[in-house]
Amino acid sequence: MKHLKKIIFTLIVLIGVPITTHAASGTISVSSSSSAVVGNTITVTVKLSSSSALGSWDMDLSYNSSYLKLTSSSAENGGTYMVGYASNGSTYSKTYTFRFQVLKSGSTTVGVNSYLVYGFDESQMSISSSTKTIRLMTQAELEATYSSDNNLKALSIDDYELTPAFSADTLEYTITVPSEVTKIKINATKNDSTATVSGDGEHEVNEGSNVFEIKVQAQNGSAKTYKITVNVEDANPINITTDNTSYTIVKRRDNIEAPSSYTETTITIDDVEIPAYYSEASGLTLIGVKDEAGNVYLAIYYADENRYEIYNENKSDQLTLYIKEIPEEKEGFVKSTITINDQTYECLKLNNDTSDFILIYAMNILTGEEDYYIYDKENNSYVAYNDEIMSMYVTETEKYKQVILYGGIGAIAIIFILLIICMRKPKRSKKKKKELEKREEQVVKIEKIDIQKQKKDEEELEREIEEKLSKKEPSKSSKNPTNNNKKKKNPLKTNTEVLDKVNEATKMIEDFEKTTTLNQEDLKEVKEQNKKTTEELEATMYDLFKEDKPKKRKKKKK
Repeated sequence: MKHLKKIIFTLIVLIGVPITTHAASGTISVSSSSSAVVGNTITVTVKLSSSSALGSWDMDLSYNSSYLKLTSSSAENGGTYMVGYASNGSTYSKTYTFRFQVLKSGSTTVGVNSYLVYGFDESQMSISSSTKTIRLMTQAELEATYSSDNNLKALSIDDYELTPAFSADTLEYTITVPSEVTKIKINATKNDSTATVSGDGEHEVNEGSNVFEIKVQAQNGSAKTYKITVNVEDANPINITTDNTSYTIVKRRDNIEAPSSYTETTITIDDVEIPAYYSEASGLTLIGVKDEAGNVYLAIYYADENRYEIYNENKSDQLTLYIKEIPEEKEGFVKSTITINDQTYECLKLNNDTSDFILIYAMNILTGEEDYYIYDKENNSYVAYNDEIMSMYVTETEKYKQVILYGGIGAIAIIFILLIICMRKPKRSKKKKKELEKREEQVVKIEKIDIQKQKKDEEELEREIEEKLSKKEPSKSSKNPTNNNKKKKNPLKTNTEVLDKVNEATKMIEDFEKTTTLNQEDLKEVKEQNKKTTEELEATMYDLFKEDKPKKRKKKKK
């Protein structure tokens, strides 16, 4: 009975408690760089992923448009709205990229706040979404955040201890190694991960002093240099002096850079075999020498004189020269100096010449011949010199100087002539101008007089005509009214008198018009004469060089 009760209770519980299933889950991640510079672009990546097959999705990217401006998008509509579906059950992730231009400095957040995702089985997925905070800065603000740490955290050389012991603030160290050591390895560890280190690693060494520099550059560009001097023991060093500088002869060929056109050989100096190089053409024997700073050079060894001279090759397209001292001065030249490839040599320059025509004296390494060469500073090249080249150069220079001289004289002459013209022209033009103005004033006066006279004559004529036409003889009848009917005027006589008066007035008008016409012709003649005089004055003023002063004077006398 008890067992039956338990079974019944279990069935009741199972019926009363609903059976639940767990939905598939997924994540939406938003990623980009943590900082960006104003004016630059930044890429934001949105990734939807799930361990279950994706069916469809609907997501929207949110951002602050006052800080960021969307420039491109891989979303379906080219904006921030991401919607899509999977055609099969093998899609487990989907990625979108967005590019933004940074508008101003500050801090902003980009994220997916709105989303809905279904699995391939059409069940809604449980999704978790993240956001990304980006710091936006100007270039100056960004550089202000850069690290200035240019220290080393550690410095060492394999198998040897530095002197003194390493300290980040100690910049110079030394070690001494046996003569058989040919290589060392320098280990340098930077104190800041954003800094860069150069100069560490494996290096070759030779007898004497070998100096190595390890440079540390901080993120902000500030640099610090650590220096290690490796002294390789030399039981029997051979020290020499040339050009007031001390050197040590190099005893290992591997530490010497072989010169061109020379063959390897060995020579004996102070009972020690020394690697050397020899040229049959030039007859020179070269050895390696090292200065106190560890720099290795080639030097010429003159065995007969037990003398050394630092060797420098100067190459052009077809020549390899060894520049030497000027043996003697040449006529037309003076001794001077010139720097070629950081080396100073004697040279010859033309007297009082500032051109680039420079002569050097050198040995042709390929032929062994010594001669003068023209050095072209601009192209760093050399040309064999001969007197014909010099003669051509001098000739061209003289031609050039003559062109400049004659050109200058011609220019001065033209300027002088122009000055004379400018000085003389104003005087003559001023005089003629006054004469023209005087003539114009005369013409104006004549015109005014004629107009006034014409006007006056017209007025007088009109007045006279009116007086004559309107004048009436005293009537006898008016004096003696009683005789009005006795005597009457003859109408014919009256008409004749009127006609005579009209004819007289007509004649006066014709005489006036004739006088006016004559005055107008005189005025016209005066104007034509004035115009002719003006043209003669202008022609005389512009024809300065054809003027014949003596003839003019004679003409005036006549």
